[in-house]
Amino acid sequence: FQLVIQLVLLWAGASFLVDCTHDPKEPGCVPLLPNGQGKNMNGNYRDTVIYNSFVWMQLFNEINCRRIYNELNMIDGILKNPIFVGIWSFCVIVQVLSVNYGGQVFRTVPIDIYDWCLCLAIGSVSLVLGVFQRLLPASLFDFSSTQSTEAPKQTSTAAQDINEGL
Repeated sequence: FQLVIQLVLLWAGASFLVDCTHDPKEPGCVPLLPNGQGKNMNGNYRDTVIYNSFVWMQLFNEINCRRIYNELNMIDGILKNPIFVGIWSFCVIVQVLSVNYGGQVFRTVPIDIYDWCLCLAIGSVSLVLGVFQRLLPASLFDFSSTQSTEAPKQTSTAAQDINEGL
């Protein structure tokens, strides 16, 4: 899922993303150039959206990973774990700062509110897929219990061969 989203944004993002950030020199929205450049030529708008959506998919996947069995409500009890909440909140703050103020360090440019919402929506799909995955029976993914009607073959080890004088 994540790979497909990233590749769609990389190859087709410039065709449907627009830069609506506030710029006094260039008011209004500007379509992206084919290379992903928007109004701010110091960074790449499309690449910033790709980076931002990737990080949000990871952050929402962290919430998914809180439940390892078929429990559908992965948010249940989230506030009872202050370490998780603290680390997750720290990551969110760092992400917002890196996109809006990262500049040359992260090679990002500020993105508009519409693309922030797009990145959050893309990331939250991880939660939906996590619920869907939990609804699938585990037997679909159990490849270790292949049942065979044949008796297991005895294989000798090198140590057994030496002890038997072969």
